[in-house]
Amino acid sequence: MIDVYEEIYKMKEKGQEGVVVTVVQRKGHGPANVGKKLLVYSNGEKLGTVGGGELEYLAIEKAKEVMKTKKHCMQSYDFTGKVKAKDVINTDMICGGLVTLYFEYIPVSERVYILGAGHVGKCLGDVLARLDYKTTVIDDREEIAEEVNKNHEILVGDYEEEIKKLDIKEGSYIIITGYTHEVDYKILKAVYEKDCKPKYIGMLASKVKGNFMIDKLKEEVNKELDLSILHAPIGLDIGGDKPEEIAISILAEIQAVRYDKKGNKHMTQNWA
Repeated sequence: MIDVYEEIYKMKEKGQEGVVVTVVQRKGHGPANVGKKLLVYSNGEKLGTVGGGELEYLAIEKAKEVMKTKKHCMQSYDFTGKVKAKDVINTDMICGGLVTLYFEYIPVSERVYILGAGHVGKCLGDVLARLDYKTTVIDDREEIAEEVNKNHEILVGDYEEEIKKLDIKEGSYIIITGYTHEVDYKILKAVYEKDCKPKYIGMLASKVKGNFMIDKLKEEVNKELDLSILHAPIGLDIGGDKPEEIAISILAEIQAVRYDKKGNKHMTQNWA
């Protein structure tokens, strides 16, 4: 028996989106029983079934539309030729019933890279473990890395070397929480030298530290810098200076960027 939920997990691990189609109602005769599921992948492939035939073809086409809109929806299909409602699609099948399908959009897991597993980095990792983020944590201290939430990918090694090897996905979130100014700058420089397009780079920094690092970055990195995505100081201005409180502030800012929410008070300067 195919476990659709296990396949969804595998799909998200591969960084793919998809749509789960579920039979939620059947009146009269129809090609599918309530509860049947069909998983449609972004490449058009499918797993499972909602009854085959024309219904399945229509379901796959609708799933492709849902992947574009990224919104869940319901759709009813008529097999009698008698239903004239606007929200019901008539089919050429003559089973003599009506079936309603629920289309659930499954997004790609957002990628977060925590570069530095100190107090704030560790707390942020704990919070992210409860949400739909795929998180990688890097630190050059093995004893510190051992304390990181085990739900995450944990890499121990030199920051610059590990960043070079990373396949940083477009639209990712990068959080710099090193243990010294020198380490933070080394990480920041390595990220900007890498050929990647993150949506967000956040760094623990005062405005003075930020100014110093940006000036140095402009001198040493021989390429155009997209500073519009740099948030330093990091986080939303919601108060609190404990590691746990700072982690919540950072997560709040990530959420605001992810869902394009305006009007929040960010700690960052405008570096662009």
